[in-house]
Amino acid sequence: CIISEVNRKVSSFRDIMSLVPTCVSILSCIQNSSIYGCTISSLVSVNVNEKSPEILSVLKNESLIGEKIKSGNLFSISVLASNQMGLAKKYSQEREPDLLSDQTWNISDGFPKIQGARVYLECELAKVYESHAANIFVGSISKYFGDLNQSALIYDARDYGRFNPLN
Repeated sequence: CIISEVNRKVSSFRDIMSLVPTCVSILSCIQNSSIYGCTISSLVSVNVNEKSPEILSVLKNESLIGEKIKSGNLFSISVLASNQMGLAKKYSQEREPDLLSDQTWNISDGFPKIQGARVYLECELAKVYESHAANIFVGSISKYFGDLNQSALIYDARDYGRFNPLN
């Protein structure tokens, strides 16, 4: 049973979910000398055990990058820093691949990495759970990096911003 309460400003479930703040990331992979990238806001740790860390992300059914990941099994996630809003916007709209020589990317062991990202994860596809509207991709983390000196880019109420601690 789905119950919805409507107030003057929020009228749909999509509107409700836009009020849940999230980090902004670029999910990417390499195939045929091209880099495919897509902005995501669905990034969750499944297992934080150091021996076998895993994450999950959700992509629309039949998304171009989802199909590329399924066929290649390797992907990376770059959690964007607060000064990378332009990249978030670019990869939320464009689906054309970038060239390996594009200055946005560093390539390491076959994984594309966005330069200046706050967090970087190299992943191997562990499982895909298919649903009627979206697929859940579970990735086993092989390598990770984080920079505490950078603030994360946050998406909240359909706008970009950064986290500011209360203290």
